[in-house]
Amino acid sequence: MALLVGDGAGEADVLVARATPPGPSALAIIRLSGPPGRTLAIARAVAPRIPARPVPRRACLSPFLDEEGGVVDEGLVLWFEAPASATGEEVVELQAHGSPAVVEALVRAAVRHGARRARPGEFTRRALLNGKLDLARAEGVGRLAAAASRGEARRALGLVRGELSRKVEALREELLAVLTELEARLDFAEDVERDGETAVLARLVSARGALLLLAAEVGAGRRGDSFPTVVIVGAPNAGKSTLFNALVGEDRVLVTELAGTTRDAVSEVVEIAGERVRLVDTAGLRETTDRLDRLGVEAARRAAAGADLLLVAREAGEALPGPAGLPDGVPVLLLATKADLPGAIRGGGLRVSARTGAGMSELGREIARRLATGEDTGTFGALPRQRDALLRAAAALDGIGPLAPAEMAAASVRTALHALGEITGETATEELLDRIFSSFCVGK
Repeated sequence: MALLVGDGAGEADVLVARATPPGPSALAIIRLSGPPGRTLAIARAVAPRIPARPVPRRACLSPFLDEEGGVVDEGLVLWFEAPASATGEEVVELQAHGSPAVVEALVRAAVRHGARRARPGEFTRRALLNGKLDLARAEGVGRLAAAASRGEARRALGLVRGELSRKVEALREELLAVLTELEARLDFAEDVERDGETAVLARLVSARGALLLLAAEVGAGRRGDSFPTVVIVGAPNAGKSTLFNALVGEDRVLVTELAGTTRDAVSEVVEIAGERVRLVDTAGLRETTDRLDRLGVEAARRAAAGADLLLVAREAGEALPGPAGLPDGVPVLLLATKADLPGAIRGGGLRVSARTGAGMSELGREIARRLATGEDTGTFGALPRQRDALLRAAAALDGIGPLAPAEMAAASVRTALHALGEITGETATEELLDRIFSSFCVGK
């Protein structure tokens, strides 16, 4: 693909931005990307010891100059020759100390010599336009940069590596082959046998099933950017708050030996077994005439009704049943808490001790297993937009059977292909690209 056209002279702008997170740090990377020669000239004005003939990917040491020509730092410079770079353009990276003042001085110096500050996601958008990656992989880059758990990072990396793209491309190739045959039958109806049309249309039925299967496999869109909710319930003094603090990793709620310390629902987003969940601690479930206690119990029941998983805490050694009045239809994981105490040998449930840590690893794995969906267990997961496109492609093929007219089938295939092209970028509009890349961080 051609490079972006960015100014009146017909040349693409040279972009500059910090490529590492803002704030003080040991190191920071300032990235420049743009047309060959022009990009290197701007970089050399900031880092004057770049060799006249730099070697790609070989670091050199140079002082770094501010916009007035004063030395503000010294660091390494890496040059990436076009098109063998992340963006497909000429790229220069300045590795400086991570002082925000130094970084801003170097960015301002590059702008002074002709660069332009990059907008959010603009480096990745250049890579897309230059054919270095497709849109699904580009969105994976943005999701990987924003990943807040190991599971999110794993699934985003799957997108970056093209796992979704390869599956979508295989489906596109099948639909294109079918469309070619359908159009040939329409153009040369007198020269083709009618019998073969049934087999062609049967392939569309199979393709629709494959689209639905892929949409189910990457079912990340079902949850979007929210987290599954795990609510801890149980009788007063069952160890709920101690368990909550242990899972959060800090003393988030007050714990005493007195029953009924917790009076309200308290929540934190935490990482459990590599996945982020919203963990909720609640007041003990019991019958009470105290107005404040009753409000706490009501809050606990409301939280339980909205849970994706209930952790029902009972002291190890207590006999079943657990607390009454739990909502129907919500999965339950029964816990035998305080398993370290003497005599805690009876009763069912997963035995855990928040005080000693016994059983806590097993609890994390079991929570992840109980919450497992296509989003949580796959090696990659589609974003809601991508999964919606898969479902629209499948919907376009609804009603296409062995007796469907070839004209209708061909129109349906074109609609499905357009939807799939939105995933990989072939049919993405400028408006869609603007919306996608505006969510990226500057420098990515």
